[in-house]
Amino acid sequence: MRPDIIHVHSLGVHGAMSLALPAQTAPCLITPWGSELRAATRHPGRALVAWLTLHRAAWVVPTSHEVAGHVEHRYRIPRSRITTLSWGVPDALLDARNNADPGPVRARYGIPADATVALSIRSTAEVYRTHEIAAAFTRAARVRSDLFLVVLAGHRPADAKARRAQHQYLARVRQRMAEQADRTVLIEEPLSQAEMFSLMRASHFAISVPRSDQRSSSVLEAAAAGCRLLLSDIPPYRELAADGLHTDPLPDPLEATLTDALTHAQPLTADDRQANRELIDRTERGSVKIAQLEQLYRDLTRPST
Repeated sequence: MRPDIIHVHSLGVHGAMSLALPAQTAPCLITPWGSELRAATRHPGRALVAWLTLHRAAWVVPTSHEVAGHVEHRYRIPRSRITTLSWGVPDALLDARNNADPGPVRARYGIPADATVALSIRSTAEVYRTHEIAAAFTRAARVRSDLFLVVLAGHRPADAKARRAQHQYLARVRQRMAEQADRTVLIEEPLSQAEMFSLMRASHFAISVPRSDQRSSSVLEAAAAGCRLLLSDIPPYRELAADGLHTDPLPDPLEATLTDALTHAQPLTADDRQANRELIDRTERGSVKIAQLEQLYRDLTRPST
């Protein structure tokens, strides 16, 4: 059966695989990942795959304006073929009660009931600088006794080489966390979206500090959950602040600025939490984003006249 449309997520392996499809199989829509575009600036082979995949696409759908500009100017994709579209936050999460008791969630993961919880909301990986997060926490915890760090092992790569690299990186992170073993936890098992949101609601700070990203759904979910957002100072996250989201930007050197933030930051006030939630509900509702994506599909498959 011939598909009506092909939606390719990422310009890495999936992008390369899409090049093997016959050119006339179906219109192709691409969602490029910010981390892969960054990697392509340092790797000619990846840059070639990105170029070929993007130029073969009928439509390119990044989630941040910064990445949209990068695709337009570096890869010479016409602006008319680019639509910036966030993935948003699922309605079920936005409509969940935000006053739920965090006690059972904390108890499940061994988090003290009275701790000030910092949650690293991305998978443990070098691209997300998890080791630097653990190092900053270790320093901050020496002077702040209420802090507790939660780290997610997260996504496990299918590729054997990538899996070995992650295993080695996890070992480094575990070694650093062992310095504050009674005030840290590494969650090994993958979490469902609902479980992750519950953990966010049981946390005070959400940390996401990659060197490049787009409009991350994880960050949007953490804002909806009421976390204070400790974010790397990069263009897509500045876009969130410009939209009105309450964020704390952390410029490099990251370890120093994150240490300072963890040492001094306090949980958001009730008013700031509510403002973030209302902004996400108003601008990032998942059902609205899905409807916009479906409209792109219909536009691509509409017969030309």
